[in-house]
Parts: sequence; structure tokens; C-alpha cells
Amino acid sequence: MTLTKKVMILFDPEKYRKLEMKARLNKKSVGALIRDTLEDTVIMDDRKSKRKRMEAAREIVSVEENPVEWDEIEKLIARGHVE
Repeated sequence: MTLTKKVMILFDPEKYRKLEMKARLNKKSVGALIRDTLEDTVIMDDRKSKRKRMEAAREIVSVEENPVEWDEIEKLIARGHVE
């Protein structure tokens, strides 16, 4: 993968020190740690969200309805007015 876009992010010294420690523990550069973290959180969340929406749409479309006949609806309405 060729990296072609650049982003500048400023951190306070303490947060950057924590990033360096975490990167070192994972045997990565700070940049790689940040890229991987973004991939795991922001980008994957979008994919999961899209997948969930598609699953919900499939479920809605696959629901089988038993249409109620008009005379049955009239009976239900009449019963509702009596109670």
C-alpha cells in the first residue's frame, strides 16, 4: 500500500509519550499505531454499520404479512367504539 496523504495531529507531550510507549510495545511506529487504530475504529465501524443496516433492511423486506380483509377491519373498528 502506498501512502500518499498526510495529516498533521498535535499532541501534548504526555499523550505523545503514551503513544510512543504503546507503539513500542506493539513494535510499530507512532504513525502505524495511529493508522491501525483508525482502521480498527472509524473505518471498520462504518463497515459494521452498513452491514447492520443491510441486515435490518433484509429482515424488513422478508417479513410476511397476512393482510386483513376490510370486513375484519370494520369489525375491529366497531368493537373499539363500543368499549
